[in-house]
Amino acid sequence: MELIVFPPTYGEPAGSPFATKAMALLNVAGVKHDLTYLSNPTKMPKGKLPVLKVGDRLIPDSNEIRAYIEAKTGFDFDAGLSAKDRAISTAVIRMVEEHIYFIVYTSRWKEDKNWAVTKAANFGAVPAIMRGFITRMVRKGAVAQCMGQGMGRHSKAERLSRFQEDIDAIETLLGDKDYLFGDTPKAADISTITALRFTAAFTGSNDLTDYLMTKPTIMAYLERGKEVLFPA
Repeated sequence: MELIVFPPTYGEPAGSPFATKAMALLNVAGVKHDLTYLSNPTKMPKGKLPVLKVGDRLIPDSNEIRAYIEAKTGFDFDAGLSAKDRAISTAVIRMVEEHIYFIVYTSRWKEDKNWAVTKAANFGAVPAIMRGFITRMVRKGAVAQCMGQGMGRHSKAERLSRFQEDIDAIETLLGDKDYLFGDTPKAADISTITALRFTAAFTGSNDLTDYLMTKPTIMAYLERGKEVLFPA
């Protein structure tokens, strides 16, 4: 198996939370795989990364990769959970990947101060003669996506308020446990840890990262998760 992901950024092992999630899924399930880094995913299925290559088959999207791993190996990322907790796990994943993700994405690509950091981190290797044109084009598409999805239509203060509510909800669910459902990470932990680590790792000061840093319980959770999801 070959996992195709964006190159590392912000000190994280790949350049998007969905890519690091796919890496963690394979690690937790004990599936041996090679890594390939790709900066331009336009020729990939759905035009996005990560993509898992199995022989001639290309499996796009981290959720499809999870489904493939479970079907192929029999590994259950929510083993031991009740039907209710499995439902909560699904709800947490949707909150993290469909709400928190777009708050962070909008912050990084739409807000000018954060865009400067995003541009340097993601396009520093692009030849200077082409960099301006490419970054303007990519940013325009990203902002259009934010507006189309809806998060870009909210003010910065409104986005922060929504982010704080989500982080507070995760903090409450975590409580004094090591992971959201006990002593071992489940599917919701893999999504949450990889997404929030990607948020915390942003090298520029911003309201989202600053709020996350006020949560020592969650920061300890993210560090603990790294050791399990990405063993050396």
